Amino acid sequence: MRRSIYPLLILLTAMVTGQLLVSAPSQSQGGSGQVTVTPTADKLIAWSAAGGGVEESLEPGESVITSSARGHTGFVQTSVRLLGFSAGLRQWREVRLGVEERIERYQLLPFLILAHSNQEMRGFQESRGHWTSIALGPSEKVSQLRSYGHVAAAITNERTLGFSTYTGGFYDIDWSPNERVISVDGGQNALVVHTSSRTLVLKSQSTGWTKVR
Repeated sequence: MRRSIYPLLILLTAMVTGQLLVSAPSQSQGGSGQVTVTPTADKLIAWSAAGGGVEESLEPGESVITSSARGHTGFVQTSVRLLGFSAGLRQWREVRLGVEERIERYQLLPFLILAHSNQEMRGFQESRGHWTSIALGPSEKVSQLRSYGHVAAAITNERTLGFSTYTGGFYDIDWSPNERVISVDGGQNALVVHTSSRTLVLKSQSTGWTKVR
């Protein structure tokens, strides 16, 4: 009787292990909120709490470099484009990468994506499912990306570029000669940049920077 139990235990263990392996999505990265992104061999699938998966086909020869999700927003970088997913609209939206364009850094928040390459700054609004891009100067370098709630900013050696998930677009303000950034702080709906000569504020509902002093 004891001998007959061992094969049964082995069979049950194999079945459970196999089920776990099948159930785990390959290369899937999920956030703590609404969206999970699962890349497969030929497509991307965004799963949201609002319903089933939303698929986006990969092009022939296109490869996935990274994927992630947070809150209501999904993000995928491939060899030829960036894709943002909006849980509210249940849609994928893309922006094509230029020739010899390389993504260097990105930040993902529950309602926005901020990414920069060697050529462009790009922002994604989850609420509108929309990408916005602005070109970087030939000698312009991004030193940091900062994101808080519904607002984000890119700090470069020439200017600061603010972005809001509500109003869209990039709002830039140039540095004066010898001006240097001391700190960047923020909350859910505002971002504050302290420099050696002034304090700049970008609010989520505004369409530009406000100089405090």
